[in-house]
Amino acid sequence: MSSAPASPAPLFSRRTFLILLAALAVLRLALNCLVPLMDPSEARYALICKIMAESGNYLEPKLIHEGVLMNFEGKPPLSFQAGAVACRIFGANLFAVRLPSFLFAAGLLAVLYGAVRRIRGERIAQLAVLLTLASPIYFLYAGLCMTDMALAFCVCSAVFAYMVFDHETVRRNRKLASTGFFAALALGMLVKGPVALVMAGIPVFLFVLLGNRWRDLKDHAWVLGSAVFFLIAAPWYVLMQRANPDFLYYFFVNENFKRFLFKEYGDQYGAGREFFRGMAFVWFLLSNLPAVLLVLFPACSRDGRARLAELWRKRVLANDLPLLGFLSVTLFWCLTSRVLITYVLPTVPFFSVWLAVSLTEWNFADKAGFRRTLRTALPAIWCVTCAVFASFPFAADRWTDKMPGEFFKKTAALVPDGQFYFYRRVPYSAYFYLGDRVIPHAKEDAGPSETASRPHYLVGTKHDLKRHPLKETRRELLTTGVWTLYAPADPSPAAPAETAPELPDSQQDRP
Repeated sequence: MSSAPASPAPLFSRRTFLILLAALAVLRLALNCLVPLMDPSEARYALICKIMAESGNYLEPKLIHEGVLMNFEGKPPLSFQAGAVACRIFGANLFAVRLPSFLFAAGLLAVLYGAVRRIRGERIAQLAVLLTLASPIYFLYAGLCMTDMALAFCVCSAVFAYMVFDHETVRRNRKLASTGFFAALALGMLVKGPVALVMAGIPVFLFVLLGNRWRDLKDHAWVLGSAVFFLIAAPWYVLMQRANPDFLYYFFVNENFKRFLFKEYGDQYGAGREFFRGMAFVWFLLSNLPAVLLVLFPACSRDGRARLAELWRKRVLANDLPLLGFLSVTLFWCLTSRVLITYVLPTVPFFSVWLAVSLTEWNFADKAGFRRTLRTALPAIWCVTCAVFASFPFAADRWTDKMPGEFFKKTAALVPDGQFYFYRRVPYSAYFYLGDRVIPHAKEDAGPSETASRPHYLVGTKHDLKRHPLKETRRELLTTGVWTLYAPADPSPAAPAETAPELPDSQQDRP
C-alpha cells in the first residue's frame, strides 16, 4: 500500500474512540461469560484447555474422544496453551477459555490501527477498525474458544507488518517491520501450521511480483528474522516429534495436505464438512456483511460505477496489499470444498482497510457521503436483519442441542452426587461442565447404551430417547427443549411365584 497525503480530521476524538471500543469490549466479555459452549468444535477446544491446565502438560494437547483420553494432533498448541494459562489464573470457566480469542481479536485491531494510522492517518485507521467490528462474524469469533481468531491475528499482523515495511524509508524501521513479519509467521505456525505461511505469503508475494519490488527484498532482516522464526516455531515441533514419532507425518501430510484434497484423509477426530468448490466466496460475502453492501450499492448506480472505474485506475492492484490480501485468501480457499466460514476470517480486516481507504477516496467517508450510502443500503440491511430474527424460533432447538451448557449446570446442581451416563454419545461440553462425573464411552447402539446406563443417571436428547419407553424403569428429573435427565433405573420387580398349572377337569382328583 503506497503512501498518501494526510487524511482529513478523525471521525472521533481519541478519547471518544477509546470509550467506544471499551464499551464494545465490555459487551463482548459479558457475552463470553453468558453464552454456553458450542458443540462440537468450541467445546472440544475448551476441553483441551481444561485438561492441559489440570494436567500441567503444555506440550501435548489432549482430549477425550470416543471415551478415550488421547493426544490431539490436529493443530499446534498456542491457542490451547493460552487458554490453559487463563484457566490456571481464573479457573476452568467460560471467561477463561474464551479470553485468548478476545485478546487476539483486540491485538489484531491494535496492529491494524497502528499500521494504517502510520501509513494513511487517523481517520482511515478509525474507520477501518469500526468496519472490522461491524462484521458479526468477527465480533462472534472474538469471544469463542477457537483457533481461528489467533490465526487471523497472525496472518493479518504479518501482512500489516509488510505494509509498514513497504512504507518506511528509514532502514532501521524497515528491519524492525521485517522482523515483526517473521515473528507473526512463526506464531502462525504455532496456531495452525503452514496454512498461516500460505495465507500471509500469497498476498505478499503477489504484491512484490506485480509491483516489481524485488529490490526491496535486500532490506529484509533475513538473518535476524529467520532466527526469530525458527526460535519461536521450531522447538515445539521438535519436542512433539520426539514424544510422538508419527506426529509430523500425520500433521503435515494428513491435516495440511490430504485434508483439502481427499474426502477420506485419515482424520482421527471426526469428519470435516464438505461444501462445493467456490464456497469460500459465499463465506467472504457473509463474513463481511454489512460492510460489503457499501461497495455493492454504489456499484448499482451509473455514478457509482464511474467512481469505481476511476478508483481502479488510480489504485492499481499492484499497489494495494489489503486488496490482494482478501482476494488471495478467498481465491485460495475456493480451490477446496472442505472450507468453513472461519477460514476466511482474515479477509475481514483486509477488506475493512481497503474499504476505509476507498470510501475516503470516493468522498463517502464524510457525513453527506455516509448519508447517501446508508439511505441506499439500509433497506437491504433491514431485510437481512428481519430474516435473521425470523429464523430464531426455527433454530432454537438446534442451538439448545449445540449449546447445552445451561442444562448441564442445572444437572450438576440438581444431582450433587452420582455419575452421568450419556445415551449413545457423550458431547465434549459434558466433560467440560460435569468433569469426572461423566462416564466416558464411545458412541453406542441403543441397547448396550441403555443397559450400561441403568445404575447411573441417564442423560440424552429427546430425539435419541423418543423410541425407548423409559418411564417404566426411570423417573424424569429435568428436561429442556432438547435434553432430558433421568434417575437411575428402578430395580426390576421380583418375578411372581410360580404356581402349578391348572389341570383339565378330567385329570383333577375327584372326591
